[in-house]
Amino acid sequence: MSRPASVRYPFEPLATQARTATIETLAARIGVSRRTVHRWIIHGIPAEQADRAAIALGTHPACLWPEHWTAA
Repeated sequence: MSRPASVRYPFEPLATQARTATIETLAARIGVSRRTVHRWIIHGIPAEQADRAAIALGTHPACLWPEHWTAA
């Protein structure tokens, strides 16, 4: 089931999972621009991008955001 476009997840769990020292490294691992990572830090990560980012880091979004990610 898809989530509303307005749902955003906190950046911190993703950064913790990535264990990278720089925004550039994180962006490269996930396959997004540095600007996108900056937007995520400020505004949170949109649900669809959160899913892709978690998978790119080898985990499921429910592991990073268990209190936000439900089988609604």
